[in-house]
Amino acid sequence: MGAVMPELEASPFPFRSAPPVVKLVRTESANHPFALTVAAAWSCYGARPSSVERVLDVLAADGQPSDDVRAARRERAMRLYPELFEAGHHTTFQHAHFVFVLDGVSRLAIWSFFHQHPYYNSEQVSQRYREVSGKTMVTPDLPEPLLQIYQQAVQRALDGYRRLVELLTPDITARYARVFPARVKAQGPEAERRVRTAVQRHAQEVARYVLPLATPAHLYHTINGLTLLRYAVLAEQLDAPAEVRYIVGQMVQEVLKVDPNFLGTPERPLDLRALSLEDTLEYQVLTNFRDSLVHAADEAFFEEFDAALDGYSSKLVSYNPNAERLLADAVRAVLGLPRRALSDADAIARVLDPAQNPYLGHPLFLGMHSKLMLTLSHVTFTFQKRISGAEDAQSQRHRSIFASRPVLLAHLRPEADVIVPEDIARVPAALEEYHATIQALWNAKNRLLDAGVSPDVALYLLPNAHRVRFYETGSLLNYLWKWVKRLCFNAQREIFETARQETEQVKRVLPLIGQYIACPPCVLRDRAGTRPPCPEGERYCGIPVWRNYVFEDLADRRVL
Repeated sequence: MGAVMPELEASPFPFRSAPPVVKLVRTESANHPFALTVAAAWSCYGARPSSVERVLDVLAADGQPSDDVRAARRERAMRLYPELFEAGHHTTFQHAHFVFVLDGVSRLAIWSFFHQHPYYNSEQVSQRYREVSGKTMVTPDLPEPLLQIYQQAVQRALDGYRRLVELLTPDITARYARVFPARVKAQGPEAERRVRTAVQRHAQEVARYVLPLATPAHLYHTINGLTLLRYAVLAEQLDAPAEVRYIVGQMVQEVLKVDPNFLGTPERPLDLRALSLEDTLEYQVLTNFRDSLVHAADEAFFEEFDAALDGYSSKLVSYNPNAERLLADAVRAVLGLPRRALSDADAIARVLDPAQNPYLGHPLFLGMHSKLMLTLSHVTFTFQKRISGAEDAQSQRHRSIFASRPVLLAHLRPEADVIVPEDIARVPAALEEYHATIQALWNAKNRLLDAGVSPDVALYLLPNAHRVRFYETGSLLNYLWKWVKRLCFNAQREIFETARQETEQVKRVLPLIGQYIACPPCVLRDRAGTRPPCPEGERYCGIPVWRNYVFEDLADRRVL
């Protein structure tokens, strides 16, 4: 089968809103992915590392009889590229990295596809630090009057967002004054601006729960060559919107502009076998899925799942009861010490106690490069989770913690299914506005489905607050970093509470390990002797959490 490029090139943007902008940042790695892959492969068998320049020189051979040697090398390079692909020697394709600037991409596309795997790096515009203007929203190409239903729902969400910012401001200002009384009392335009900005950012972070997944974002998105090839094959994921296909096509086009051989040569194209929607595993498993999706989701699933949570938003459902002995044994194995020379408690302390492990107080997370800290990877946890889409979008950034996130198309419910942020629940008027805004989006989503609109279009109207239910598994090594960062008082409140629940459960079942894991960055740094304890600078939460720290009091000490 030939290369996938013709299909991607012909793919139009099937929306009324302006298409996303896809720009490749030119780097040496991005400019020569074909030559870089071949050079890496040649280096495996050569006496010295091969170079990209050498491969480029070989590719320039014109094949004339006077240059038979170069022509033969050129033919070998052209043949090697698809052979590496077919044989599964894919690490050679990972040396080329592409930095894309994406603009106007929906939050739905980012959550469902571009952040749904571990092989990327993104820097995405924050809905805390930037107000959502709503001037441009991702808008599918719908006929009237369905387009009007869609646009009115989006506008209602934007109005609700702005109204919530207003309604939340007095309560947030009062709590901010409890933490920073001197700042609030300070006189002058700059002091007033500082307080106003801090309060507004917090209000925006909470109000964003009513924004629909149609809200666009801009981001830097870096992936390697192998990941881009996988994108091309799987751009038709079951609940990935049509815009994903367009964006991936533009990504490939951008790379082909700088290296026409990225998908192989015309004589030897890569056999990508791009999958259609019907070919995807999830589509085939969900038999007759379109009929079932138009109707209500099976409520029995939600009842069973929620009942099993026992009141948690993230419940520990699997761990090794012998994890502490396993971790201690692994530490002793690294050091070559018997149990009589290093007890379980001492072995665990060597890797988890900040007073004994200087890596824990370092600004870089050094665990992946430490032989002793890699012992934490033998301890794993699985959590059953019911959180908002807003929180899960943050959780995705911890890419080494793997989750089997839901096919949202199979989770559409006729009644609103959302979480209520604590900051909104505190203010009756805000709570009323919140439910009204959510209901307007939900009603519009149902009307579109009843009218026969494709379910993947209806997903754009789901608010950030919509609940997602799934299982997540990770090692202690990776959870440790997540818990430290998310127990910070600057972390969004919902993900903070999830981290608190998770560490509380681990402390209960694995006390030797648990005594070290449930602390925010400032506590960890203080115990490691790193100064200042808080690493946030001007973003300091205002509460010296590290003083007289007690985990059980953590949630009560948080004011904002």
